[in-house]
Amino acid sequence: MDNKSPYVLIGAAMMLFIAAVVGFVIWKLRAGDRTAYVYYVIYFSGDVQGLTVDSPVYYRGLRVGRVHKIELASRKDIQRSTGRERLSEKVEVTVAVEANVDIRERSYAVFEKPFIAGAAYIQIVGRLDVAEVKPKKKLGDPPYPEIREGASFLQVTSTSAQELLSKAGTTVDRLNELLNPDNLAAVSNTLKSLDTALAGIAKQDKAIQATLAELPGAVAEFNKTFTKLNAVADSLNLIAMEIGPQDATTKKALAGKEPSDLKKTIVEARNALTQFDAASTQLNQLITGSRAPIQQFSENGLVELSYAIRELRQLTASLNVIAAKIERDPAGFIFSGKQGYVPK
Repeated sequence: MDNKSPYVLIGAAMMLFIAAVVGFVIWKLRAGDRTAYVYYVIYFSGDVQGLTVDSPVYYRGLRVGRVHKIELASRKDIQRSTGRERLSEKVEVTVAVEANVDIRERSYAVFEKPFIAGAAYIQIVGRLDVAEVKPKKKLGDPPYPEIREGASFLQVTSTSAQELLSKAGTTVDRLNELLNPDNLAAVSNTLKSLDTALAGIAKQDKAIQATLAELPGAVAEFNKTFTKLNAVADSLNLIAMEIGPQDATTKKALAGKEPSDLKKTIVEARNALTQFDAASTQLNQLITGSRAPIQQFSENGLVELSYAIRELRQLTASLNVIAAKIERDPAGFIFSGKQGYVPK
């Protein structure tokens, strides 16, 4: 009996130690559960593989809660393009967040899953520039406030990597199609033709060098011509300013310059036209004043003039007859048929 008593004491001590450890763990767990939580709901449209109940919830990098419940839910969403309602299946995740943490409006939650190692978790991104705080509801007081879903950096990177791999595969397929034997033969023929063309250009190297040597002279001549054209343009501009309307800017530009020949010619032509207009006015007045005598002359003077012309014709005929008689027989015409003096 005496030999067995130490073993009994040792066993009793071990039992007491195990009971104390279990009691401490239970007390610690109950003490941890005394933390006050408020609950929010998040609807994820994508997969949440790896997310489980009690998965951590972080706010701005600090752990502030855990996942309380995960389930599938049907929800009606409004399409932005058509404005119609559409029934879609979402993953409804209820999270418990410490009551002293303020989740503001327009904050969003993202599902994060490390690429290599680590457990999945939910990250709540806060908006400090928004003053409104979401209402806080305890467990058993639904509906819980909703935190909208956001796109995580890892998800965007994964999607971009998948798209990049898809585009890379498409590019490889197109390269394989491009590098088929027919295209390679066409490229080879093109290179041969290009080599032949370059050889021909090389043969014409002297002509090209001569042309390039003449190029500076041609450029210089072009510059001279362009300078002359600028001078002509300036002259035409001055002439246009002289002839056109004279505003303040034009008068300032023409100050101190002699009038051009065209301006002088236009001024002289203008003066001549003014004088011609005055002469036309005087001639018009003269014609107006002579209209009555001319009309009287046309009515009476022409008749008298015709009578005078007729008598003049008769006189001319008589004078012709007399001239003919004098020419045939001057003595007879003078003595009227009498015998003249006959010399002895």
